[in-house]
Amino acid sequence: MPPSGHERNEPPQAVEKVSSNAARRVNRSCVECTRRKVKCDGRQPCGSCLYYRVPDACEYRQRSRRNAVSRSTFDKASEQLRSQTRVLDTLFPGVDVERLANKSQNELMGLLRLGELRHTQHHEPDSSLPEPTPLRDEIIGLPGSSGAEDSAPMSENGEPTDERKWDESLDQPTTVASDDINAIGLATDEHTRSYLGVTSMSAVLRAIFRLCPAAKEHTAQCARALVATPAPVPAPQPVLGRDPALSILREQRCIDFYFEYIHQITPLLDENDFRSQHASGSRQDGSWMGLLNMVCALGSIASGNEGLHEQYYLQARSFTGLDSLGSGNMDSLQALCLLGGYYLHYRNSPNMAYSILGAAHRVAIALGLHREPRRAPNMATVEDVEEHRRRAETQRRTWWSLYCLDTWACMTQGRPTCGRLDRTTMDTCLPSSLGPDDHAAILLQANTRLCLICERLQQRFAQFGRPSNQDILALDAQLRDWFDGLPENLKHAEGSPPQYQFARELMKTRYYNARIVLARSLTLYLAHDCRKKLGELMPEQRHMLNMCCQVAMEAIDSTARYWMPNRIQVWNMGWYLFQACSVPLLCIAIEKNMQQSSSLPPNEKVASWQSGLAKALETFTEMRPWMRASDRSPDIVSAIYEAVIATEADGTMRTPSATDGSIDMFGWCDEQLTDMDWGVFLGDESLTRGMFPM
Repeated sequence: MPPSGHERNEPPQAVEKVSSNAARRVNRSCVECTRRKVKCDGRQPCGSCLYYRVPDACEYRQRSRRNAVSRSTFDKASEQLRSQTRVLDTLFPGVDVERLANKSQNELMGLLRLGELRHTQHHEPDSSLPEPTPLRDEIIGLPGSSGAEDSAPMSENGEPTDERKWDESLDQPTTVASDDINAIGLATDEHTRSYLGVTSMSAVLRAIFRLCPAAKEHTAQCARALVATPAPVPAPQPVLGRDPALSILREQRCIDFYFEYIHQITPLLDENDFRSQHASGSRQDGSWMGLLNMVCALGSIASGNEGLHEQYYLQARSFTGLDSLGSGNMDSLQALCLLGGYYLHYRNSPNMAYSILGAAHRVAIALGLHREPRRAPNMATVEDVEEHRRRAETQRRTWWSLYCLDTWACMTQGRPTCGRLDRTTMDTCLPSSLGPDDHAAILLQANTRLCLICERLQQRFAQFGRPSNQDILALDAQLRDWFDGLPENLKHAEGSPPQYQFARELMKTRYYNARIVLARSLTLYLAHDCRKKLGELMPEQRHMLNMCCQVAMEAIDSTARYWMPNRIQVWNMGWYLFQACSVPLLCIAIEKNMQQSSSLPPNEKVASWQSGLAKALETFTEMRPWMRASDRSPDIVSAIYEAVIATEADGTMRTPSATDGSIDMFGWCDEQLTDMDWGVFLGDESLTRGMFPM
């Protein structure tokens, strides 16, 4: 029988001292005593183990020290876990984390890019290769899908539409358009269209008509009333070549206009060299003839002539076809730049221009214009050194002019940049001045730096997933920093040479247009969120609308003050003014829609937005004599503006009276307009082609 606890002397550490406020007793028994359920004296070996003759079994458990976690540490870890959970839910909604745990990085990126999250709930991919993309109705609920992007061939009613295609035949007149970069071809196109993203005008019109359905009907009525009004036909032009002496004088005049208006924007030619070669008349090769006729075609446009450019273009076509790609030299490359960067946009053929500039980019790389020469050749005379310097500078200016032309043309398309500039493989230096009065180089430098920011903007909006407000505001800050860093003579008319004021104002207008693209996209996302939630506009959301419209008001005011009466600038400035008007039109539509479903007081800024639109319409009226016959920007803005502001509180349209002003509208409706697929129509960027800028 083992000795009892009171019959032996127990060490102090074995006595369990329980204070009055202790909540529990601490177990200090050895393993064997715990097993036998007898009292242990805490010695080594203890008395009980000696009594039972098992001293080797007397062992004590090593208790790990308990680390108490503070409340703040626990709260921080919990918040971090919740944040990570929210991120995963945003990226992969409805998908268990266990399903994603064993996937490779390529598999996860494939899911994000193609939006196959719902598909993965039922099927696990076998490899890292992306699965076929589901239809739009399967991915419409994914995060980042704004509903404003023209990225899938589905109508607003869910009906399938025709495959993407376009017809921009070179034999079509300049007043005919077949695709989605302006509105003048919608009367005859059969819903043919190319891909356009959320930065396009089609997204804006779709949002406006969804917010104000009555405005859509009003626009249709205006279109039906004026569809039969034909565009004026230009007067017949003299046939080139009948009088050689007159043809030379006409060429010389066109060349002068080219270098006065076009060359200042993109100085890709060496003016002295070009003029000397033209004066000598010694060159008749295909590359030179293609370049000469393209220069004359653009010069005739700058001179204000309505139809002479078509004859020069017909001559240039025979030298700038597919065979010209087999003749790699600077002349053929520069001809392609002028064709795809300027002329085809003027002819309402933006998709063909897009393709031509892509080919020109490949030709430029094949000629090595993307790299700075690593070695300077040995030259004996100063004249040889100067000639080499001028040739190297011409190559740089051609490369960066091509880069700018492609960036400007793609600004509102929402398409990927396709590696237009890769700093790891391309190191061409920026243009440098050849003399103290070489302002063209300074302007091209500034335009290039602006286009570098615009390319980041384009690439971000072409990516999958909706950019955050912080992303958009960060890009806008980069644009403002660029403008603030310009020399004073590039920001203001004072101190700028008169011959460069045209190019300077056009550069500033493009700066505003880049900010408008950001503001418009931000407004589109806001319109989508408000329409989806059917709630009131929060104060911060109204502040965002006011900020976006402020950018548009600045652009409208700048255009109204500084536009110049010539065909080239009005062609560009009118198109950019049209882009600026889209922001207040959309913001007014949002405010009208919210007033029908909320109790918030009217936005006091709406009146100033309407005043800005009125100023834009007045500017369009002043520009009209210098516009092309196919330009319909004023008609589009006028019709949508009056339709939106005439929407009553109950959502119906007030019939405009005779005192409301003219509602001229472009001719794009057909007999089935009331039944036409508005989803397809609004997916067509038909309101911008032909007004597309350089």
